[in-house]
This record gives sequence, structure tokens and C-alpha cells, in this order.
Amino acid sequence: MISPADAFRATANAAARAAQTAPPFIRYRTTSIVDVPSLNQHRVIEREVETRTADDYAVLQDLPRGQRQYGHSFPLIPSFDALSYFSLNFSLHGRDVLSSVTLDQPITFADPKPSDPGVAVITTFLKYYYPTDAPDTTDAIRHLIMQPLPKLTAGNKSDFYIHDVYIDTATQLPTKVVYAGPKITFELDYTMFENHWLIDHAHYDRTLVGPLHIATTHFTADATFDHFSFPATPEDPKLAASPPPGPKT
Repeated sequence: MISPADAFRATANAAARAAQTAPPFIRYRTTSIVDVPSLNQHRVIEREVETRTADDYAVLQDLPRGQRQYGHSFPLIPSFDALSYFSLNFSLHGRDVLSSVTLDQPITFADPKPSDPGVAVITTFLKYYYPTDAPDTTDAIRHLIMQPLPKLTAGNKSDFYIHDVYIDTATQLPTKVVYAGPKITFELDYTMFENHWLIDHAHYDRTLVGPLHIATTHFTADATFDHFSFPATPEDPKLAASPPPGPKT
């Protein structure tokens, strides 16, 4: 078995390749449940979404016969690579609930090459995380526990980091990625559908702290994704135009 660091390097590269080779258009249905106990709010949001993966431009149709709008995929694009640098946005304002992820860049690694031709063994390590194997690791699913290092956390505005990565050892693709922090938990479960690596479940748990720490608001958002299809051309003509240049989101 390769080292935990090498396992993470391999799965990060596999995830980046899978995200970059996602089909140009994805249609899916999502059911998202949002709970805000302190405000006595419980909402179930069902939407049919068609998205252009090149720039995450999507049409969102509230079900069964609600409003139709354009924006980012909801609650996030199913081809999203969770092993990447990204920002996460979630809005509870007004009657609508919107969310999105913006990809900064994927995490990828080059194969190490010895500078001295006489070197026979190369030991690799990660700059920002110290990974170890969890007790529930099996031959089929490898579970890495990721410890963020001071090189990553010192002076970082982010307060949540990769905590767990579950890896399908046959494909090297993640089956689950968990981010954790003092006030945020972000979990993504993946499935293979028609040879495409896609999110089929997402969970977001966050505590918002008010001014002077006088009040806190805790909410959860739990979403499932299904009814995937990959049309060659989009049903909505607004998605057919060429996307502007820039990174995928």
C-alpha cells in the first residue's frame, strides 16, 4: 500500500482530471432541506437544474411549477472537485435560498523526479497537510484523516480545512470529502454515473456568530442529487452560447 501522502496526491490528481473532463451539460434534480432552528425555519427546496459545466451557468426551475431563474448550479455543480481551492457562498436572504462554489484552482501534483541519477528512493510529503490512515480503511475504500499544518493555517482567513478523504482504491477517486472547522462542516458524497464522477449528496452545517458574540444562528443544508442526464445540446437556448473565458466554478 502506498503512503497516505502518495494516496492523497493520487486522488487529488484523479479528481482534477475527472472535473476537467466533465460533460459539457448536466441535467439533474435536487432536493435540498434547510433548517434554521433558532428562527423556526424548515424549508424543502426541489429544483430541476440544467448547467453548463464550462462556467457553471445554469437554469434553475423550482418544482413542481415555481419560478425559473438563471445563475450558478444549485446548491452546487455536481462535477465540483472538492479537493481544490475554492470559496463557498450560501445565502438565506429573502424568500430564496441560493448557494455556489467558486473554484480558484485544482490541487494537483507532479510526479517527483530525482535531481541525482544515483537516487533510488524518493520520500514524498504534503506541504499543507499531514495525512494518516483511519482505522476503518479497507482494501476497497481508503480513509485518510487530514491534519492541517501551520504552513496552511497560519494567517489564513479560512477557518475550515479538509478533515477526511475516502478513496475508491480501484479508481483513486474520492467517494467522500469532509471539511471541518470550529463553526463549519461541509461534506460531499460522490457516485459514478455513466462513467462520470458526480456529487449525489452534500451537507453543510454552519454556526453564525453575531456582533460581540451576543447571539448565534445555527443552520444546516442537506441536499441530494439524482435524475442525472448529459444532453449533447442544452434544452434551454440560453446555455448554448459559448461561455466567457475563465476557470470552471
